Amino acid sequence: METHRIAILVPAYNEEGTIASVIKGAIKYGEVFVVDDGSTDTTASVAKESGATVLSSGSNLGYDSALAFGYQSLIPMGFFAIITMDADGQHIHSDIPKFIDSLRKGCDAVIGSRPSKARAMERVFGLIVFSLWRIEDPLCGMKGFTVRLLIQKPAIATYKSVGTELLMFALASGLKVESVNIQS
Repeated sequence: METHRIAILVPAYNEEGTIASVIKGAIKYGEVFVVDDGSTDTTASVAKESGATVLSSGSNLGYDSALAFGYQSLIPMGFFAIITMDADGQHIHSDIPKFIDSLRKGCDAVIGSRPSKARAMERVFGLIVFSLWRIEDPLCGMKGFTVRLLIQKPAIATYKSVGTELLMFALASGLKVESVNIQS
């Protein structure tokens, strides 16, 4: 019988000022794991004190490598799905149930769709992906993937955008993908 345990993965680099509120908001929806990506501040200790399990990358690998490290660490732990959030507080924890609902209803990948995109390239790439697959915001950092999808992907991160790479893998493989509106 497949478990429905949810992991919430938060890559963090020097986010001591926001990490506690991110964890406290997310922890009611699943087990929170913070990848401390070589922070030089108190991010790791604040995360642990706030109830997260801290995974240390050892040095600053960068956002995508920290995500890949987190996914690879969590895959063998028996979770049903992993939802990613940014450590700076831009994602709202009350959006997490939308991801959980879609994943539990059979989606393999759930992608957040922000009301606006900060960079022009995000808007351009979003228009291309939307025209092909009806996914509005492929570069949003709030995403959810089943562990089944992560296991199917031969290598988690072969490009510099692991979440987008996983999304493209899911689309190319004909897996069920859904976009959900989020607040930020």
